[in-house]
Amino acid sequence: MSKTPIRILLVDDEQPCRDVVRFILSTHYPEASIVGEATSLAEAETMVPKLFPDLILLDVDLGDGTGFDLLDRFPQPNFKVVFTTAHDEFALLAFRYSALDYLLKPVDPEELIDAVQKVAIPTESQVYHRQLEQLQHHRSTRRFDRITLNTGDGLLFITTDEITRLEANGNYSFVFLENGERHLAAQSLASFEEMLPGPPFFRAHQSHMVNISFVRKLAKDDGESLLMTDKSVIPLARRRKEAFIGIMRGEG
Repeated sequence: MSKTPIRILLVDDEQPCRDVVRFILSTHYPEASIVGEATSLAEAETMVPKLFPDLILLDVDLGDGTGFDLLDRFPQPNFKVVFTTAHDEFALLAFRYSALDYLLKPVDPEELIDAVQKVAIPTESQVYHRQLEQLQHHRSTRRFDRITLNTGDGLLFITTDEITRLEANGNYSFVFLENGERHLAAQSLASFEEMLPGPPFFRAHQSHMVNISFVRKLAKDDGESLLMTDKSVIPLARRRKEAFIGIMRGEG
C-alpha cells in the first residue's frame, strides 16, 4: 500500500544520524522526498523558505542553537516538525505536555515511519500552531502549567490547575476538570504521574490520582478515602496514607 508523498528537511549536526534517517526512509517510506539537509540552525533558517518542506525532522541540540530557536524564526510555520533528541529530560517533558511527536536517538525505524505517517495526515493548522505555542511556553517559562490532552475527538488545551483528579481506564485515563467535564485521554495514569508535578498531584491509589487542592476531607468511615470538592470519593491506599498526610502538612 503506497504512502502519502511528503517533502522532508533533515536538520541535524551529526552526519551519522542523518545517514540513518535517510536510509530508513529510503527503505521503508520511498514516497518521502528528502529535499535538503542542514547541519546548523543558520543553514536550516535559510533552507526552509527555499525548499518548502512539509516536515522538518529537527534535532533539539544544534551546534549554533537549538531546534526550539528555529521555531522562533517561524512563529506561524507552514510545515510540521518531529523532533529528534537524546535523553534531554526537559525537552521530552515539553513534548509530552504539548502532545507533539518526538524521536529518541538512536532513531527506531518503526517509530520514525509512524511519526512521518501521522504528519502526512492533514490537520488544522490552528490546532497545530496552538501545540507549538504551548511547547514554546514551556521552554521560555520553564513551567509546566499547561497541557494538551489527546482525546478521542481532538486535542484539548487546558491548564494543569483545572484538573481535579484522574482515573485509570486501561491504557487510557479519565481526566476530571473543575468545571465538571470528564475527558478520556490517550495516556496511562502512570504516564500522567510522570508528567504532573507532585504536589499538588498525588497518586492516591493504583487507579486514582488527585489534585490535593480539591481534596476536602480524609474520611475513615469505610477504610481510608478522600472526599473531593465535587463530592466524589476516591480510595486512599493504606501504604499511601502517611505520604498523603505529610504532603497535606506541607512536608512533601
